[in-house]
Order: sequence, then C-alpha cells, then structure tokens
Amino acid sequence: MVNSLKKITRDLIKRYDVSCPYYTSYPTLSEWSGNFTSRDFIAGLNTLCTEGRKVPILLYIHFPFCKKRCYFCICNSIITHDRAKIKHFLSYLFREIDLLNAFFEKHSYAPNIKRIHLGGGSPSFMDIEEFGLLIEKLKTMIDFNNLDEFVTEVDSNTITRGKLMYYQGKGVDRISFGIQDFEPEVQKAVNRVHTPELIEDLLSPEIRGGFKSVNFDLLYGLPLQSRESFKSTIEIVKNLSPDRITLLKYAHVPDRRKHQKLIKESDLPDNFEKTRIFAEAVYNLIDYGYEYIGIDHFAKPTDSLVAGVRDRTLWRNFNGFADGGMHYIIGLGPTSTHGFINYYAQNIYSLAEYYKCIDNREFPILRGYKLSMDDLIRRDVINEILCYHSLDFSEIGRKYRIDFNEYFRQEIETLKALIEDGMLEFSSDMITVTPLGRLFIRHICKVFDRYLQGGKAYEITGP
Repeated sequence: MVNSLKKITRDLIKRYDVSCPYYTSYPTLSEWSGNFTSRDFIAGLNTLCTEGRKVPILLYIHFPFCKKRCYFCICNSIITHDRAKIKHFLSYLFREIDLLNAFFEKHSYAPNIKRIHLGGGSPSFMDIEEFGLLIEKLKTMIDFNNLDEFVTEVDSNTITRGKLMYYQGKGVDRISFGIQDFEPEVQKAVNRVHTPELIEDLLSPEIRGGFKSVNFDLLYGLPLQSRESFKSTIEIVKNLSPDRITLLKYAHVPDRRKHQKLIKESDLPDNFEKTRIFAEAVYNLIDYGYEYIGIDHFAKPTDSLVAGVRDRTLWRNFNGFADGGMHYIIGLGPTSTHGFINYYAQNIYSLAEYYKCIDNREFPILRGYKLSMDDLIRRDVINEILCYHSLDFSEIGRKYRIDFNEYFRQEIETLKALIEDGMLEFSSDMITVTPLGRLFIRHICKVFDRYLQGGKAYEITGP
C-alpha cells in the first residue's frame, strides 16, 4: 500500500471532519426501531429456522461486569466486587440460553454455531468456577467439536497465566487483550494501567503456543496522546507481536457516558493530530509486515482474515471483520446484538429489565430492524467496499437485477468529489479505493448510506 501521508493535509482533514459509522451493520444501530419487540424477534427466528439450517452462526455472549472503570469505555459495563451479583447474573444468562434452546427444539432446529465470542465488560473477571459453569451451559446448545473458533476478551488486570491455560483446556483458541496504549501518562489519564512487561509475561511461549491467535485492541485519540507517544506504543506492540491488531478511534461522548467527564477535553488531541496518529500507525504497521484488512483491523499474512480477503469470504459484523462467510450472529446477555437473514435486534441494556424479561420467559429485546430490499442492496455495496476496497457495479446489478448506474445515479454523482480528492479511481462499471481512500473509507461508504443522505448527522447510539 503506497504511503499517502504527504496528501493528508489540514485542509483535507477539515473537509472530511464529519462523523461516520463504522458500519458493523447496515442500517446502523441509530436507525433501528424501539417498536421492534420480542414478537418481531421471534418472527426473525422463525425465518432463521426455515431458511438458515446449515449456515454458520457466531454466538456472541455479553458479560457486563468489570473490576474497575476505564474512563474511555463506551461499552455497557457494570463495576462490582460482589461475586453474588455476578453469580445471580449468570443464573439469568443460563435461563436465556434455556429460552433459546427451547425455541430451537420446538422448531426442530439445530443452530450451526461455528464460533463463540465472549465479550464485555471483562469476561476474564469471571473466576474459574464461573467460567466453567458457563462453558458447561453452552454445551447444552453447542457441539464444541464443531467449533472453528472460540474467542474471549481479557483484561490484563484480571487475568493470569493459570486462567489462560484453563481457557485453553475449555476450548478457547483466540484471546483479545484490551491494550489501548502503553504510554504511562496516557494510561493514568484513562485509568487503564498495565506495563509491557506484564503483557509479555502473560504471553509466554507456552501460553502463546496454546492459542492460534492473539489480538490487541488499541485506541487513538486518547488524552495526552501524541504522534510521538503513540509511535512508541506501536513499537512496543510490534515487539510483542500479536497476530491481529484492532485500532479504534476513541469516542468522547461524556453526555452519554458520564464517567468520560473525568477526562479533560483540553488533553484530547485535535482532529488533525488524531488523523495523523491513525495514519502514521497504519503505515508503521504495514511497513512492519502486517496486512491492512480495513478500517481498523490489521493481521499477520498467515492469519485467517488475510485468507478471507483472498478467498472473498470476509464480512463486516458487530465484532468487526470476520472470515469464513460468518454473516449471522445470535447474541446472549444485555446489549448483545443479533443479525440473521434480514433481521437485526439488540437486547435490553438494564439488568433489572433483562431479569424481568427472562422471568416472563420473553426474549429481552430492546430494539431491532427488518431490512428492506433496498437495505440489503446497500448493505452488500458497503460490505464490498469495506472488505475488498472496490465495487463491481455489474456484479451488484446481476445479483439484485438492477441497473446499478440508474439505481445509484445520485450516489455516483456524489462520488465525484471523492474522486477529485484522490480517494477513488472510477471506470464505467467499477470503483477502486486508493491507498489514501482506505484511510477515509467510512466516508466513501457513507455516500451509499440512504439514512445519512441530505446532510443528516450520524450519532452514536446508546443509553
């Protein structure tokens, strides 16, 4: 990928200083309806039982508890040191599994669950007994011998080598560390402190040998972060050599996440600095040998994500990029999301409301969406751009029996500004994202987002 740093000027960044979705779904969560109920979700499950009998499914489980509050966090998390509260939650999570199992059994449907992702919160905050009980419960709905992948997120402050070895024995084969940044002053500013030495010790050769992949989550745009300080973080990351890296932009929304008021806005880098931090990190990782999968994901050449690009089996979902044609997700736990056939849904945020729904033997649905044909077409267009950095008009036209140039006449006209700025190359039936455009690819996708046309601003959705 050609280095385009010289083209990233203040003027260019100012022109593209517009909030854009990460397109982990289309339509995005902000368009989903609160009028979508458990009854609508059941209609979607019915469709899945008839039309999705052999498709691979990813099961996402949300464990909402953390040991302490990280000031940057926008996830649904609850700080507690009360093990009884955690055990009480798990009892309800197990009942949600029972509810789903009963539905599938009633419809003679055996979900082809190929992957598990355990997120949070901090799943590693569970003790070994709690984690073991969860695994045994999951085995009532999943054939673990059929799994291709089992990922769990880990917090370096709640994990040990012993726990990691225990995870391996229970079938976990990928782990994801929330690193964020290694600069001590940045860590203090966001209340997430851990040393490179701690991570290196946890990832001993013996431990690494038991996992097929290790991921590091990094954040740019944090308080007190600069290009130079983040370059030091990237150098440490390269030395620790994770198989995958996720490089996300910090979202400062103190009106929605009150704890973010503990971060001084004056300490945050401006938009020019943030963009340069990101761009320089991208080229640093590429020069070191990582493949830039897209938006926020990097992987070693031997990783399955790279194979997914090559084999054209990549897909963008709520967890980022997934290879192997993993289009469908079923979620468990509060705030978890579902996506299958032409349905999206999200579970309730509040634990009290979550428990109430389970007590009433209802799926704990907060909102959802049933995709129209136009939504499906646009979702495919956006996914093609995100995953393969190009779009073949004729391929979309054949698949959906449309005249692409006519259907997207307005969008093609809008793309001209991106072409002039060097983001895209255009032919009569194809657009190709340039190296510069890959850094602004969400802006390209936004052109095809019907819900953000006409100047409507994108806003992060949540409680």
